[in-house]
Amino acid sequence: MIIGKTATLLAFDQTWLGLVQKWVNRPDVRSGTGTEGPVSDFEHRKWYERILSDRSQRVFLIGQGQGEGAVPVGLIGLKNVNQRYRSAEYWIYLGEPDARRKGLAEEATILILRFAFMGLGLNRIYLRVMQCNAPAVRLYEKVGFILEGVAREDFLLNGRFENSALYSMLSREFEEKFGRETN
Repeated sequence: MIIGKTATLLAFDQTWLGLVQKWVNRPDVRSGTGTEGPVSDFEHRKWYERILSDRSQRVFLIGQGQGEGAVPVGLIGLKNVNQRYRSAEYWIYLGEPDARRKGLAEEATILILRFAFMGLGLNRIYLRVMQCNAPAVRLYEKVGFILEGVAREDFLLNGRFENSALYSMLSREFEEKFGRETN
């Protein structure tokens, strides 16, 4: 458990599988994650088993509140964790619409970045986002991710091709903005 002021990163165990499946089957979440759906119970269970056995992934529930009493509202993670190159790909979504636009995604992002840089010793965290996802782009830029480039017509969303943007943050950039202290 990684505790912030208004958000807590909680262990993702099978207790929460049904809730996470409900989130990923929401059309608004699917459009932001690129998931084609709906996701069946079988597919969801296989995905969960895959992330449990994959040492290159770290997945947490985003809890609204502090500590054990935090209420799960989303999912956040690192994938493609590469210790040799000290890098990983970051991703996030808030599954509960009422939890959005309250600063939870920002705080959860800072918590997982601190974990990645200070806890795992990584140097570079990167992400891909659809450029048309303005709230996500604002979040990433506010936290300090730097635009590296654009992949033209990289996603198909609602029958239209959309550009995706590649962003990254380095450990030293995180430290300059947020310091080295841990929670």
